[in-house]
Amino acid sequence: MFHIIEVITASGEVLRLTDGYFDLDHNGFTYLATGDFLDITSNAEEKEINNNGINVTISNVREEYITLIRNKQFDKSDVKIELAFLNPNTGRVETTFPVFRGVVDSININIEYEEDECKNESEIQLNSIWEVLEKNARSHASDGIHRAYAGNENDLFFSRVGKWNSEAKWHSAKK
Repeated sequence: MFHIIEVITASGEVLRLTDGYFDLDHNGFTYLATGDFLDITSNAEEKEINNNGINVTISNVREEYITLIRNKQFDKSDVKIELAFLNPNTGRVETTFPVFRGVVDSININIEYEEDECKNESEIQLNSIWEVLEKNARSHASDGIHRAYAGNENDLFFSRVGKWNSEAKWHSAKK
């Protein structure tokens, strides 16, 4: 039983990694056993929908990771983590179980020098797919402000509502 992790970076590059002892083939893809995964925190399921993220700690031994972190290619990368169950007779992936799906929120690099050794790790904080629940709704004071936001340039909803409101005839009735 190993974790298989698929990371799709901002540039579209795909990294497929495993914390297993050997490379795993699954669904036509090879997941590289790099030995770099130091820790993957577990997350508990709840009844409510919340943005419960997890942390993944890797050692910075591969130049590829350092380059991706320096170039900010990991920022907002899509991450999918599954648990792979192996057939004991063949050593192949029999089935998988989804553990986590989300995006990279932040990366903390820890470098510690001691007398005999050096510790060089990156702790990657992941937000779940429910991170949108933590965003605040924007309030728009006018049509111009609404259309100033990216993606709303051609949205005429507020201008039409204003027009309908100005053309509406308001009556009061006595009972």
